[in-house]
Amino acid sequence: MTDSPSPSVSVSLSEPTNVSTVLDRAGIDYVSVHDQRLLAIYHTGIFNVTTEPESVSNARTLEIECWEAPLPSRSDERSPQELLEDFAAVFDAGDES
Repeated sequence: MTDSPSPSVSVSLSEPTNVSTVLDRAGIDYVSVHDQRLLAIYHTGIFNVTTEPESVSNARTLEIECWEAPLPSRSDERSPQELLEDFAAVFDAGDES
């Protein structure tokens, strides 16, 4: 494990969005942790998604952090930051409730 900070990004959504619904539509696996947090698996990487102060089912902003980078054999030579940006783009394409 390195001491460098994990890549992270803030995403503002144009309208209240059900995060789980967007992930389901995109075929991305996730596990709900509690009302304002879930963990998503994208290209074998693990992404922490928090929605405070809103709930996951009615979010306006997301904080996404790459907790664990994808396995080297599965990353397609993209950096954790590039995969984080690809993952965050899922919400630009589908921020519908």
